[in-house]
Amino acid sequence: MNKPFQFEITPVLTTILDNVDVGIAIYDAKGNYVFVNTALIKWRNISRQQFLTMNVHDFKDVLDTCVFDLVCQEKKKVNRLQYYGDYQARSVGEHSTRTRIVTGIPIFDNYGNIRYVVTTLQDVHRFDALRQKLLTEHKVLLSTEVKGSERVKIIAQAPAIKQLLSVADNVAPLDTTVLLYGESGSGKEVAAHYIHENSMRKNKEMVIVNCAALPDNLIESELFGYEKGSFTGASAAGKAGLIELADGGTLFLDEINSLPVSIQGKLLRVVDEKKVRRVGSTKSRDVNFRLIAASNRDLGKMVLQGTFREDLYYRLHVVPLTIPPLRNRREDIKPLCHEFLQYFGEKYHIKKSFSEQVLQTLYSYDWPGNVRQLRNFVERMVVTTPAASETIFSIPDGILTTQGNTASNAEPPKSPEGKKLSKEEIMFALSLFGCHRGKTAEYLGISRRYLQYKIKEYHIPSRCKYHD
Repeated sequence: MNKPFQFEITPVLTTILDNVDVGIAIYDAKGNYVFVNTALIKWRNISRQQFLTMNVHDFKDVLDTCVFDLVCQEKKKVNRLQYYGDYQARSVGEHSTRTRIVTGIPIFDNYGNIRYVVTTLQDVHRFDALRQKLLTEHKVLLSTEVKGSERVKIIAQAPAIKQLLSVADNVAPLDTTVLLYGESGSGKEVAAHYIHENSMRKNKEMVIVNCAALPDNLIESELFGYEKGSFTGASAAGKAGLIELADGGTLFLDEINSLPVSIQGKLLRVVDEKKVRRVGSTKSRDVNFRLIAASNRDLGKMVLQGTFREDLYYRLHVVPLTIPPLRNRREDIKPLCHEFLQYFGEKYHIKKSFSEQVLQTLYSYDWPGNVRQLRNFVERMVVTTPAASETIFSIPDGILTTQGNTASNAEPPKSPEGKKLSKEEIMFALSLFGCHRGKTAEYLGISRRYLQYKIKEYHIPSRCKYHD
């Protein structure tokens, strides 16, 4: 004979829960408080003794959603964003509304009836503040202003990136020239912004010049500017060059390896003399800038090949910093995924997350396009995954294919059936596609036969007819 379900709040359990920095409340089946921990007591400024005389519905006037009621209705775990007013402030005629994440969990007796409901409550504002504080303290996330309101974030969990940022912190306040090496898409421009925003010139503009994008016949006039009437089609008033616009700030020459040798000599003179002469002018203008250059090729080898001036090379090669490709800093892949998911989720008002299986696949992929490729991939998955699917469980074939490097062959299972799928993942996919086995299997990246096997293995109830 089954013994009646018993629940006891022992002194040891009380001590443990009182030291958890999240609000915890336990209710009986009628919504009466059975236990509240210290965090919730401080939150509401109501004593534990008073709480134990109250019911969850006593707060209905200050809550937009009662998670206890939802748990009782659905008889399963419930997660909700809850907007609430300050109970004590409201009692004295004031008004204060905040947001918290509330999770309600039902506890059943031996007969399947809800005996207790346990809720955890986390203030969103406090959670975000703590998250940002920890990311900043441990240099996991570093931010710098770009183009006014847009923020560039640097993920730095990999030791190589942390070391690079440590050197960048040392040289940023100085006016020394920095040369950034790295593959395309690895984050050279982001690193340049970080150095600029931590320099004495941060209140001035950082002028970005993509040397590879300048047309050959316009490179000189775009960089150095020109006087009126200096060539056919020139502006009647003349024009300041990009170098001149960087006066007082930072000049970032991206892909400097693309500059023609003829222009390299003129650039060297500007860097050495801090003077610029416009095309068609006989006078030089003083220009004061901090130079940061970037290259996706080894400039030393280019010097030996005769395609890059040796004197300019040594002028640039004062503080060289190499940004490792993403495949050599895999510790940053998952944090980058989470950061991009949050960014694009806010941008498109779509909430998405990756399953652990997908994250592992992304971790194993080589990312030849580096951070730029990962960012574009996350955006594509966010906007193309069905709106009803909050969690992304698989990657469609072909999305990460590039010259033999695919997400599936980065860490391939022996067969599609080798995938580890939880019962929850399968049930979610079935509900997403109306229990259509073919579409569900395709979404999960498995065969229909294997899907049917997992349905039987997990004893998934047939709430609708499974279609072919």
